[in-house]
Amino acid sequence: MSKPSSRLIAKCHENSISDWLQQFEKGEEEETVVEHLKAQELFQDFRSSFLQINAAGGVVRRGEELLFIFRNGKWDLPKGKIDKGESCETASLREVEEECGISGHSIIKQLPSTYHIYQSPYKDTRGRWVFKETFWYEMDYRGQDDGIPQLDENITKLRWFRPAQLDLVLENTYENLKALIRIYRA
Repeated sequence: MSKPSSRLIAKCHENSISDWLQQFEKGEEEETVVEHLKAQELFQDFRSSFLQINAAGGVVRRGEELLFIFRNGKWDLPKGKIDKGESCETASLREVEEECGISGHSIIKQLPSTYHIYQSPYKDTRGRWVFKETFWYEMDYRGQDDGIPQLDENITKLRWFRPAQLDLVLENTYENLKALIRIYRA
C-alpha cells in the first residue's frame, strides 16, 4: 500500500515553505501537490528555501541507441555537479566522459531540466535540504566504444538501449527522469 499524499496551498514566503518542509519530514506522505495562483513566484520562493546545487548531464545517442548508467540499483543518465566557472554545456560533456569513459561526443540540443530535493549527506552541509536543478543535453556519439563505468561513482554498468527497450529502464529509474526518457521511447 502506498503512503498518502498531502496538499500544500502555499503562501509565497519562505517561512511557510520551511514550516511545510518540517511537517513533511515528520509525516508519512511520499508526495505533495502544490497549488498557487502565481506558480512561477511560488517556484522561485520554494527554490530559494533550499541550498542550491546545479548539475548537468546528457542523453547520449549512438544512432538509435541511448546510453544509460546503472548506479545505486537504478538506471540513470550520466550527470554531475557543475564546477565553479564551468558552463552547463561543458559540465555535461565532462560528466558523460568521466562517468561513461567515452569521448568525442557532442551536444545536439538542450533538453528540459529536471529538479529534485534531498537532504545533503556531505559533511559540510549534512542534513540541509538541497534543491538540485539538472540541465540536460542531447548528445551525439559516433564512436564504437561501449564505454567503461566509473566505479568510484557507484556506477556498476553501462548499457546502450534501443527505444523499444526503454520500458525496462522506466521500470527502475528515478521518477524525475521518466518524462525525459519518454521523449525517446518508441
